Amino acid sequence: MAILKMVALTMIGPHDEMEPVARQMVLSGGFQPLPLDYLVNDRSIRARITTESDNPYDDLLNRMTMLWKIAGEPIPDPTPIALGRDFNLSEARKIVEQVTGKLEIWESRKEALSEELEMLEAARIYIEALTNLKMKPAELSEARFAVAHFGRLLRENFVRLNESTVDAPILAVELYDSGRAVWTLVFTVPAYEENAKKILNAVYFKEFSLGDISEHFAKEDPLGQIQNSIELHKHSIRGLEEAARNVLKDNRREHEELFSRLYTMQRVYDLCKGRGELCGMYVLSGWIPEDTHEQVKRTIEKDAPMTTIIVEQVSDIPFTGVRVPTLLRNNKLVQAFQSIVAMYSVPSYGEVDPAPFVAFTFILFFGFMFGDAGHAILLFLAASYFGKKGILNKPLAYVMKCASCSAFVFGLLYGSVMGIEGYFFKPIWLSPMHNTGLLFAIAIIAGVVMISTGMILNMISRYRDRDFGRLLFDGQGLAGLMVYWGAAGAICISIFDLPLPFSVGYIWYAIAALVVLTLFRDTLARTLLHQKVEEESATLKVFEILHNLMNYFTNTASFVRLAAFALNHVALSMAVLILAGMLERLPAGLFLKGILFVLGNIFIVCLEGLIVFIQVLRLEYYEFFSKFYRGGGNVFKPVTWRSEKGFRRTPEAMK
Repeated sequence: MAILKMVALTMIGPHDEMEPVARQMVLSGGFQPLPLDYLVNDRSIRARITTESDNPYDDLLNRMTMLWKIAGEPIPDPTPIALGRDFNLSEARKIVEQVTGKLEIWESRKEALSEELEMLEAARIYIEALTNLKMKPAELSEARFAVAHFGRLLRENFVRLNESTVDAPILAVELYDSGRAVWTLVFTVPAYEENAKKILNAVYFKEFSLGDISEHFAKEDPLGQIQNSIELHKHSIRGLEEAARNVLKDNRREHEELFSRLYTMQRVYDLCKGRGELCGMYVLSGWIPEDTHEQVKRTIEKDAPMTTIIVEQVSDIPFTGVRVPTLLRNNKLVQAFQSIVAMYSVPSYGEVDPAPFVAFTFILFFGFMFGDAGHAILLFLAASYFGKKGILNKPLAYVMKCASCSAFVFGLLYGSVMGIEGYFFKPIWLSPMHNTGLLFAIAIIAGVVMISTGMILNMISRYRDRDFGRLLFDGQGLAGLMVYWGAAGAICISIFDLPLPFSVGYIWYAIAALVVLTLFRDTLARTLLHQKVEEESATLKVFEILHNLMNYFTNTASFVRLAAFALNHVALSMAVLILAGMLERLPAGLFLKGILFVLGNIFIVCLEGLIVFIQVLRLEYYEFFSKFYRGGGNVFKPVTWRSEKGFRRTPEAMK
């Protein structure tokens, strides 16, 4: 349960083996590409490496979509599919050409018919409008003092056109409203025609040639002939769609399988965008979890025997600016609390993952402050309901359900149900109202343990970084921990007057000596441990020591809020009970008492639940994380078979 160790994997092999290798990486979903510059330190070698950026399978996929597009059916959802070594780019192009050769002719014909149909529809609307006005096209085309433009635009753009041309010599006449689009005649004066065209382009006005439309007027019964042509065009378009549907119907499974194959290879080439070619050999680099290295190695040895594998540890990578991605692997309970940690920051590679500690302490502290069996049940039901409805995301809903279970256990320990202590059963452990001193003492002890754990985790991080000077002599290291424990012990001995074989003053002398030791941290690290450290100014060191000493006190005192909010929960519950009791004397008092009792407890669960959640987060972030946690990590994002954006359609494919 921690941050997994990563290794940089570089594969060098011939072209016919690199595709199967990349395909395996895509299907396994455990490989994050890495730019070659990070691993190739020699500039002369880097200059000779060529890379590819275009994906040849994009065009093949878009050509395949024509089959469903012409048939008027939705594009299928691709599924993972095993590919043989014989399925390569040249083979894919040959198959797609066989499938789409006739379809491309049909698609071209369908587009031409659609454009002609659009012109015929425009002619029908224009001729109908002029017929109703008892006008002829010549009257508009031969006008000397006005220029006419006919076309359509969206309803909202038609409104914009009228609003923007109030003071301009432009008149827009609505001829026909087809729903969203408005067919209109726009008149302007010849001197203003250029400006009028710019305005029409700005509102996406699609113009149709009045000269082409006027040719239909010369025919006998123009509307009848246009309508016949419209029906013939529609019939032809339906015929093309029906032909495509028949092709799709006869070989649907084969075509969908081909589509999935192309999609898989498109993802493979997305992975290979970071690859390079050097002297006819292909290079592909990326991050993989160290525990998958052997499996990847066996797969490559089996499917690509001519491919060489180079594995480099993070410390051996020559490029110092590389940021290693973070991959977390925890059990279900801890996974839910990773979202709590992520709200602060993602763990950086190599540091201690705080999620397991957060999972334990968050549940414990929430239950301690919200200890009530009845309220816990209400909170659990609310978290379950909001989680199912999607109002709360799954991790947060799971966190709240775990926290409510802890609150239920503490409610039993406190003997509290719906704010009533000791009525249904006696406290198993203590009563917050009657054992206030013990409650505050436990809160302080919890703070000491929590802060000490944070400092120990900081020492572990320093050990991993081989920074032994800060591990031993820093105010957040071993010396600081001894100071903290010594001060806590001395205060405890003085308060409770515990017997000692020596004066408590000796403890304070030892604490002072340790504080002075932290002042010479860098000097000791340089002389005793032979570490190369940068010397800080004496003033900065003094302020750092004072800051640490203040933090020891303020961070510990901050945990008093555990007891304070446990008492606050009891006080709110008592207030509701008192108010409900006062209503009992009024007419219909029992009914009003019941209503207030229910609403009051719902209010407590909502308000107190939110406040306690925030207070626990504060203890985690400020009192605990500040001792050891840096964050700022990059989440491991492997290239997976499923694209994050789904199937990428080019503008041509979406027309």
